[in-house]
Amino acid sequence: MRGIFFGLLLSNLLYLAWQLFVPAATVAPVRQPVPVAEGERVQLLAEVPQEQLRAYTSVPDVVVTEVEQAGQPPVDEQDVGSVAPLYCAEIGPFRDRADAENFIASNAERLPLVLDLRQVEAAPDYRVFLPPFNSRELAASTMQTLRSSFEANNLAIDTYLIPRGELANGIALGLFSEQRNALNVQQQMERLGYTVVVRTEPKQREEAWVLADGVESEAVFQRQWQQMRLSRSYVETGEKLCETIAQAR
Repeated sequence: MRGIFFGLLLSNLLYLAWQLFVPAATVAPVRQPVPVAEGERVQLLAEVPQEQLRAYTSVPDVVVTEVEQAGQPPVDEQDVGSVAPLYCAEIGPFRDRADAENFIASNAERLPLVLDLRQVEAAPDYRVFLPPFNSRELAASTMQTLRSSFEANNLAIDTYLIPRGELANGIALGLFSEQRNALNVQQQMERLGYTVVVRTEPKQREEAWVLADGVESEAVFQRQWQQMRLSRSYVETGEKLCETIAQAR
């Protein structure tokens, strides 16, 4: 009997401790009935006529771009497309650099102009020479013999010894801008019994142009160009691709 008594006492103490220490949140709340106004009645959705139902459009998911995450407003595509592209043109060629610089100074208030110096292919020169000899002494002796032959045959051909470079110890017989003059010297040397070389020397020259960079539009450029061309009718103009980054010229 004593064991039953203590067993019941222990179970009562455990139940009391559970009531005191278990949080009330663990107990499922009792749902309160939704109040219905007087005169209204609860109706199932299936019982409502179709014409009384109201449709709601779904809200699309909002996509947050990286620009918006960085705190910057998104770029409006219409704003980007509304920006008119700039127009660029090239004017030339001018007679020389000074001529182009004077043109820029005279028209600086009309358009943004910059000087553009270009290296272009020019008509080549023609070099006539005797190939290098085995020694400088032999080359000098041959040159003296040549001069005596030129004097005896009444030939006006300049000669000098080449001191250095790939043609060192050769004998130069002239540098000509016209090929026919170089071939004439070659023929005269062959009649004297010498075989000479005629070599084409490529050459470049500087050409001066003026660039109109970043003009508001082609119409603006053409309007100004009609006045600018009056002072220099020998130059022409044409459209040029605008550079995104200005280059120092």
